[in-house]
Amino acid sequence: MSWSSGYTVWESVTEKNRLQMFEFKRYLADHGVERIYVQDLIFFSGLREGDLPHRPHNCFGVDASFERVLNILGQVSAPLHHKRDALISFGSDETFAALLDPAFPLLQSVEPTPLDRRRMDRIIKASLPEAWLDDLGNRQVVIRGRGGVGKTVILLQMAYRAFDRARIRSLMLTYNKVLVADMRRTMALLGVPRSVENGGISIDTVHAFIGRLMHGLGIIQDYAGFLEAYEQKKDLLLEYMRSQAVSAGDIAELVKRHPTDFLWDTVFVDEGQDWPTNEIEILRAVYGPEHIVVADGVDQFIRGSIADWSGGITREQLRARRLARCLRMKANLALFVADFAAALGLVDWDLEPNPDANGGRVMVIEGDLTGRTDVYSKLCAEAAKLGNYPVDLLACIPPALVVHDGREPFSTPARALAEQGIKVWDASFIDVRENFPTDREALRIVQYDSCRGLEGWTVINYGFDEFWDYKYRQRLALPRGMDDLFITAEEEAREFASRWTMIPLTRAMDTLVINISNKPRLRTC
Repeated sequence: MSWSSGYTVWESVTEKNRLQMFEFKRYLADHGVERIYVQDLIFFSGLREGDLPHRPHNCFGVDASFERVLNILGQVSAPLHHKRDALISFGSDETFAALLDPAFPLLQSVEPTPLDRRRMDRIIKASLPEAWLDDLGNRQVVIRGRGGVGKTVILLQMAYRAFDRARIRSLMLTYNKVLVADMRRTMALLGVPRSVENGGISIDTVHAFIGRLMHGLGIIQDYAGFLEAYEQKKDLLLEYMRSQAVSAGDIAELVKRHPTDFLWDTVFVDEGQDWPTNEIEILRAVYGPEHIVVADGVDQFIRGSIADWSGGITREQLRARRLARCLRMKANLALFVADFAAALGLVDWDLEPNPDANGGRVMVIEGDLTGRTDVYSKLCAEAAKLGNYPVDLLACIPPALVVHDGREPFSTPARALAEQGIKVWDASFIDVRENFPTDREALRIVQYDSCRGLEGWTVINYGFDEFWDYKYRQRLALPRGMDDLFITAEEEAREFASRWTMIPLTRAMDTLVINISNKPRLRTC
């Protein structure tokens, strides 16, 4: 039994264990181990063998011997009998050889780098004002600031402090799968749980959350084609909520039936400026505005809409906080980015350099950087002298550098580095983004579209002018609204592309590498 957010709920350990078994099998299948049998067992740390009911069942107590556990497996796993022998087979020798290989992700421990430890210290030991935590559960909190001020870290700080102080259970939502993997890695290093009974922090995409919500309410029966029809599905859910076809009582009952998925004291929204109105309304209908904390990136609009988190609530229900000082970039980088923004005509850029973080450098490299693995090796060696590992670096690439050849997609920088024996975590295609990087020696590679919220000691921006062109063309292809009559399509596309370029430019902490072609268009923008 657990209590949270005013709910008293009972959890079925048997059902939870069964679902974990299927999730484990899916994880193995995703990593190439499919033909294997998995048996779920339940260990009761507070019960002895004599306290359990008569067998057969899959439970064992604190005083069970290894022989007893094998005996239980024999009872519930339908072993093969041959005369007086019983054989319990869970897979072939080849399957277990692959599973027990030290390189298999299941057996790899996640070791923090010095940069990881700094980030962990920022989350655990940060001097966050108590007043910021006092607003949780009382007001909707909106934290505003441009890229580089540390909005994502502040959300994690608030969630961690709430957990540490009162065992608050929080859900962190974003639309960026790579950012989900990055934050999950940090939470894994911190050892933060996410259970109903112990509190903690869970991190997921808004798409996954709304999909589970609709499935739990019976609006959809499965997830087939859900993402392809995501916009229509959201509108349908909101229509049901507005018409009371889905009532507050239905939502409360869903929370009680599935507390692991829906029982949250506070919901933290990262990149909240990109949330459309229907998602905001759905989230408020489930949890109420007072249980929501939002990080608002001011003008980094990616999903084609400008969110209004102040609409529909009174001023007394809202607490807005503004951040202006750059906490990620060293002073030289912040000054360069400010000059770059001015050159692009972004006159409202107001990020303040941090005077306590001196240094930082910018490198501009012309030509094809993809094949120049020596540049990466040099950058990596320089970072290593300061105690950093390859996973602390970040590479961003445009879609043009992702190859789809009918097999598994790959990025050309990742392929070039791998051919030189250099490890990479290539998240430029969707399948890899589900799992965070576990190898400290692997360089993280993402598409520009997925770099929001990420950071690196050194950030390498491949094909930066190609990225600007890609965003320029992307905006030109979109339909224009009635509010766009006083600006040409080209001017609008230029501003859109320019604002997008500020996102990868604000990811670096110490060294920013900008790769442009031999005839860079950005020079004339």
